[in-house]
Amino acid sequence: MKGFVLAGTRSGIGKTTVSMGLMAAFENVSPFKVGPDYIDPSFHKFMTGNKSYNLDLFLMGEEGVKYSFSKHQKDISIVEGVMGLYDGLGNSLDNYSTAHLARVLDLPVVLVVDAIGKSTSIAAEVLGYKNLDPRVKIAGVIINRVSSEKLYEMLKEAIEEYTKVPCLGYLRKNEELGISSRHLGLLQADEVQNLEEKKEMLKQEIKKTIDLEKIKQIANLNRTFEGEDIFKNLENLYNGLKVGVAKDKAFSFYYEDNLELLNKMGVELLEFSPIDDKCIPDVDVLYFGGGYPENYLEELSKNNEFKNSLKSFHEKGGVIYGECGGFMYLTKGIKTLDEKFYSMADLVDCSIKMTGKLLISRFGYVDLSYEKLTGRAHEFHYSTIDEVGNDKREFKLLKKDGREWLCGYKNKNLLAGYPHLHFFKNIDILKKILEGVKKCHI
Repeated sequence: MKGFVLAGTRSGIGKTTVSMGLMAAFENVSPFKVGPDYIDPSFHKFMTGNKSYNLDLFLMGEEGVKYSFSKHQKDISIVEGVMGLYDGLGNSLDNYSTAHLARVLDLPVVLVVDAIGKSTSIAAEVLGYKNLDPRVKIAGVIINRVSSEKLYEMLKEAIEEYTKVPCLGYLRKNEELGISSRHLGLLQADEVQNLEEKKEMLKQEIKKTIDLEKIKQIANLNRTFEGEDIFKNLENLYNGLKVGVAKDKAFSFYYEDNLELLNKMGVELLEFSPIDDKCIPDVDVLYFGGGYPENYLEELSKNNEFKNSLKSFHEKGGVIYGECGGFMYLTKGIKTLDEKFYSMADLVDCSIKMTGKLLISRFGYVDLSYEKLTGRAHEFHYSTIDEVGNDKREFKLLKKDGREWLCGYKNKNLLAGYPHLHFFKNIDILKKILEGVKKCHI
């Protein structure tokens, strides 16, 4: 078994660029992403040809991340970290950070550091990351944005002399290697021009300046990793149930493990497009995930045939679940920054207003309660609920600092809200949604 975590000293260090380059350079990679991010995994898939899976200790629990990591191993597993190595929820070292994840999975860490403005002090930086938690195995360093080979050799000498951590190579400073940023962090993979060219350029750069053989040695774990099948009791529980999944350029944010868990439960998944299709598929449940509906308002608003089909399904008691972007689509409509209003599905009695900035008061991990059930979720949105009607709100959300609020609108068999749910820590809520289908349909 081979695997390692690629971590950064901070956000914006370039670990995503380095991760993509390494994923392209190695063969048969199983890519993973620490945290709740939906964007990076789409790039991982492009670089490797394999699906990328999130590893999130808060949303999935220790057994959940072990199960996913074990299930999806290939020749070499590359786990891209999130934020800085130790950044998580609060200042505990058990804070769901990249370092915490590396300890749980007992994986070596390759640390990405920035060369800009550095000399011997770069050794102090690496030493601090090494010593903060000795349980974290920092096995190597890659230096990013290096202006010359001579500078790299000087930085390498300082790091190796004062920290005893080996340098594995560098990536030169080159703006053409990066990916343009946008409000959720990065553009989606299918929106980046010339991504195939960037992939090949990154691959060649990595092969020239990074020691892949050394990384293979570091990644050689000399063990097998088998996570317990924690969902064995759910196998084929809903045989015959059909779930339609909204999948197009407006709706693309789904955890791969969520979809695979539904399959394990016996559910048949059918994809549909609220932009292009004229009617909903013949299913028992409709699942509207997150995405960028705000970027396709005209197409979504004009597709009245689809919206009429959706309304008919709802009126007949069909089960609908929506989160974040999917929730936004299910409301009366969305108002843009310039106050232009676009009508949407009109199944939730409220409307949405784009804000142009992250709604920081609702951002991040939350504990969630729904009726008598409890779970965990994550919020990240650049819009807010504008006009609120009479639909009852079912989710009570609580942050670690004590802030709480209500979301999760209920209308007949429809449930939708801003929170993103990873099903691993929300099994009872998932079963509650699926069991809304009349028993004769199951």
